[in-house]
Amino acid sequence: MSSVNSSSVSRDRVAKQRGIPRRCNCGKAVSCFTSRTVENPGRLFHSCPLGSKQDKTHLFKWTDKSVVEEIEDFQDLFDVLLVDNSEFQKSMGAAESMMKCNNSKIEEMENAIAQCEEKTTKCIRELRIIKALFLCCLVVVFMYLIFA
Repeated sequence: MSSVNSSSVSRDRVAKQRGIPRRCNCGKAVSCFTSRTVENPGRLFHSCPLGSKQDKTHLFKWTDKSVVEEIEDFQDLFDVLLVDNSEFQKSMGAAESMMKCNNSKIEEMENAIAQCEEKTTKCIRELRIIKALFLCCLVVVFMYLIFA
């Protein structure tokens, strides 16, 4: 089959596939062959093992065209990835700025908590002093009642 005598182009075939074909429409795996024709000596092509020059229902495609299509498809995919990467970079920048903002808010809250802790400690000290003064007053009143 490697000596298939065909100079027809893939547009003559029924179903077109972009890129390097893997299977024919009939379901058979596609093979790579070398053309031995005078018009295309040594040119690689993909073809269904059941195909022939007369039977246009099976896959036939020049490998160089398949590779060009693969490269074009990869270029399209690469362009999409570049756009996605750009959008990702923008969202990362926004996330970083939000994180900085949140970090500053956290720092403010930590400072507020520290101030509240200081005030609580001060209130506890003052409460102990008031408790001691109340106890002293109670002792004085009790002593007055006993000795008066």
